Amino acid sequence: MNKYMLKKRIFAIVFMAAVFGFAAVNFYYSYEPLKECLNSDGASVSALDAAITENMHRKMDFIETYAYVQVLLDKRECNNFSYIKDEEGFLHYASFFREEDTRLFEYSLRIKRLQDYVAQSGTKVLFVVPPGKYNKKYTKLRTGMPVNDPGYIVDEMMFYLNRLGVETLDLGEYIPNEEISYEDTFFKTDHHWTIPAAFCATKEIVNKFKESFDEDLDPDGYYMNIDNYDMVTYKSGMLGSMGRKTGVNFCEIEDFTALWPHFEGQFTRECMMESGRTAHYDGGFTQTLMDTKVLTDKTDIYSDSQYSLYLNGLRVYESIVNEENPEGCSIFMIRDSYFSPVMAFMMPMCGRIDAIWSLEETRELDIETYLKENTFDYVIIEVYPYNINSSAFNFFKEETNTDNKPAGGIE
Repeated sequence: MNKYMLKKRIFAIVFMAAVFGFAAVNFYYSYEPLKECLNSDGASVSALDAAITENMHRKMDFIETYAYVQVLLDKRECNNFSYIKDEEGFLHYASFFREEDTRLFEYSLRIKRLQDYVAQSGTKVLFVVPPGKYNKKYTKLRTGMPVNDPGYIVDEMMFYLNRLGVETLDLGEYIPNEEISYEDTFFKTDHHWTIPAAFCATKEIVNKFKESFDEDLDPDGYYMNIDNYDMVTYKSGMLGSMGRKTGVNFCEIEDFTALWPHFEGQFTRECMMESGRTAHYDGGFTQTLMDTKVLTDKTDIYSDSQYSLYLNGLRVYESIVNEENPEGCSIFMIRDSYFSPVMAFMMPMCGRIDAIWSLEETRELDIETYLKENTFDYVIIEVYPYNINSSAFNFFKEETNTDNKPAGGIE
């Protein structure tokens, strides 16, 4: 065997050993998640692939190396145009082509059917859309950057719902405003709004309740007065979901501002995780509605973000009772993670708030069944603009027999 072929074979052996060795290490680190995935009812090829990918050994080192190369190349896109960065450093979803959703009127009909059903027991319905992060007025992009803009989808949904007689609130028309700038409304590394922006949104919802439903949730103006909260900024501790996908080298670690109430109150909270495990909390605002560990125990910037401070970011099911105001109005929310801080800020003004994640896929929960078995004063349906699709409206897909009236009370 000549030296040339010997070198080729040695390289092939070393290369294959490295590949299979790295595969073995990854299998070791992803064994438990894979085992849990295989034992679950929803095991699929995509779920198994996600379990392996998310638990890859030193995954973030590879992402950060890739991000550093992108920065050296002075690029504004990352991960094959999954994300793009504007000239102010804000990350946005990218999209070269987005197939038109022709079922927006059908989604609106589902909301109308829900409204008609719960109206039999006097329940009122409000559809809420948070502001999209991309805003033509404030966002500056390099020429040719294919930003994903869902604005036309929101406009069409609102048009249909208004024609059908459903009360709507497009928060994009109110936020940002003179009180809060665009830079203070959104995180650079996350798709969520900031906590101060969520507080401003809560005030708009309270105003909407008063104007459209003649319901004054805060007659003394106490809970919606920012002076009754301490605004505390935590330096360099926030890395959102977008930042975890692109790497810190591509964006930056940013500050996080929290609102700490001067009051506490007394609440009882039951919640369910995606795994089906439940948790129970009793106590004041900070003990039951806030997870302070994300601020005090954070050691890995790539773990869950500080946005999870309120209601743990997102639980598939929540049932919270205000023990100091049991006769206050009851609200059922079909929502996503945008409404976690909003729910926390609304809770002192209400008697009870139940909520189900609009994209939930657990067998234990069904939105339509829950509304047929329980009665509330109000139903709020909140959908983030990028989540307006069939999965967000898994209820009242067919006409409901109006003789089958809702139950008389909350269980």
